Amino acid sequence: MVTFSGIFKIDIYYARHAYSAYHVDMDLISLRFFIETARQRSISKAAVSLGVVQPALSRRIQLLEDSLGVRLLMRHRRGVEPTEAGHILLARGELLLRTFQQVEAELRSEGAEPLGQVGLGFPPSIANLFMGRLLSQSLARYPKIELYLQEDYALAVRDALLAGKIDLGIMSFEAQHPELASQALFEESMWLVGTLENWTFGDRNASLRASVLNDLPLIVGSFMHTLLKKHEIRGKFRLRVLTEANSLTLCREALRAGAGFLVVPPSSFDRELRSGEFVGAPLQGLAVTRGLFHHRDRPLGRAALAIKAMIEEEVRQLCQSRSEIIRPLKRTDPSLAGRRRKSGSGAR
Repeated sequence: MVTFSGIFKIDIYYARHAYSAYHVDMDLISLRFFIETARQRSISKAAVSLGVVQPALSRRIQLLEDSLGVRLLMRHRRGVEPTEAGHILLARGELLLRTFQQVEAELRSEGAEPLGQVGLGFPPSIANLFMGRLLSQSLARYPKIELYLQEDYALAVRDALLAGKIDLGIMSFEAQHPELASQALFEESMWLVGTLENWTFGDRNASLRASVLNDLPLIVGSFMHTLLKKHEIRGKFRLRVLTEANSLTLCREALRAGAGFLVVPPSSFDRELRSGEFVGAPLQGLAVTRGLFHHRDRPLGRAALAIKAMIEEEVRQLCQSRSEIIRPLKRTDPSLAGRRRKSGSGAR
């Protein structure tokens, strides 16, 4: 909950008024009320969620619209829908509220244990590796940190970081963005995975040449499809993708039904591979690199730094205990490396 009740100045530029900007006084409570209403697409549902009466909520939103000079919500029989201006304020407002929450948490935790919400995004395979332990240990070590976890594929994690919806993101370096700072974590081999009935590639777990993928019926996620296409262009194999499926559950069931093969990090199906339900082998020259990312323009608070340190420790342990599939990755953010080189040359 946002407990800042002050008023801040905000400049809002709207396309219909291309040559003017509004200076408005906007209190955080009204902004929060609008955001919750826009999310719920209903004034009545938002009122219940916020614990206020509908007339008070409607009045707040009306005053906000009057102050901005634009309509933010379109009312209809089924509820409300954000206007073009409403969508702009919703996207920017969520980041503003989150920033104020983090500032408040930083001020309150000064000299004490870290507190506040930390958003962490990660792909499904990471959840299988250590996310359960991270959650359990963070609750025990930092009970005042509220950990918000978002499991999604790399591009969605990147978009959440850019939009300010999460503080930290674990994803492939293939998804990096100029606005994101990165820290190397580890490299994970890519495996060909199938069922025992359709496995014709010799000894299980023995590495395979990438050429075995030639015209092999594959089921892959969209991000993995992009990575494989890059290798295909280099002449390593010919791709035959049956379908893109951005769901581990769907991939698992398709494999069980004998629909084809998967190319995935082995951690994605660690339980099935260990039990023998699925079989697989590493593909030579194919790996996915994982990094820890955050937005360059949004410094990490104490709570986020505490979670970051826990992730680093989990990765160190993982590289030791699962060295057959996980390897430390020595890679730095290019911009950070450049700054180090400059400072180093100056020292000499």
